[in-house]
Amino acid sequence: MASLQPQLLHRTCVRIGEVSLALTGAFLDEIPLSCELEEFRAEDCAADIEVAVEWAENLRRWHGEKVFDSDAVWSLFRDGTDYVFDFASPALGAHPYKRLRADRNFRTAQLILNRQALGEHRPIIPLEYPADELLITNYLASGLGVEVHGCGLVDAEAGGQLFLGHSGAGKSTTTLLWKSLRDPELLSDDRIILRQRDGELWMYGTPWHGEAAFASAGKAKISRIFILQHGERNEMVEISRSRAVGELFARCFPPFHSATAIDRTLGFLNRVLDAVPCYEFRFIPDSSAVEAVLGFHG
Repeated sequence: MASLQPQLLHRTCVRIGEVSLALTGAFLDEIPLSCELEEFRAEDCAADIEVAVEWAENLRRWHGEKVFDSDAVWSLFRDGTDYVFDFASPALGAHPYKRLRADRNFRTAQLILNRQALGEHRPIIPLEYPADELLITNYLASGLGVEVHGCGLVDAEAGGQLFLGHSGAGKSTTTLLWKSLRDPELLSDDRIILRQRDGELWMYGTPWHGEAAFASAGKAKISRIFILQHGERNEMVEISRSRAVGELFARCFPPFHSATAIDRTLGFLNRVLDAVPCYEFRFIPDSSAVEAVLGFHG
């Protein structure tokens, strides 16, 4: 009687914000990356997060304890110590088209694809946004870092500059102004990951870009943080530490389902302010805003 051979699993790795994520599946065409994630492809790695891709003939709605509803495509449930994210869209039927099940530390996860909902759709990208972002941000929430709503760039003269802002605050405008006038290295025009290394604050590009569509796998040490606000003239305003923490928190993406993660995120943001200065930047959306930043010495 012939012995059963173990099934060979295929593996794809990405690295975002110095977090390595490995995707494994029975077939190589089950684990493709989106064009945005291709920029972040890494060599085979000792992953921080291991994700196994599987197919189910059909998935039904999860009926456990609901922890959070995104009011978009995903809802979060608890099953013991595990987290269960169900992704659903009316365009793909009444039941989840995908389920992400992760352990409490977001070190291992399963991505289960619903064949009934997705069978006729190709290509299937298991890590398609927002699944990739959910895995990374929840992993970072143990105090390792945070994702913020901002544009990050590296100027040859001014160094690493981080501009934080809500939607409509001027992140894409700021990115395009600097690109046209200074041609800096652009890490992202919308989502940046912050981490600390040896007491220094670093920013990392992400695949989750904004309107200007800049996304880079690069990284840079941060010199200053500016909170973007539209103004009648260009001016830098000093703000108190407590307000600065609040402004940073309002522009970051912590896991709101976890009080512990929120506390650790606030602790990390306090360490951010120990590392670099933070100002409110009231600006006019033209070339004078770039000149104001270059001429500002704190």
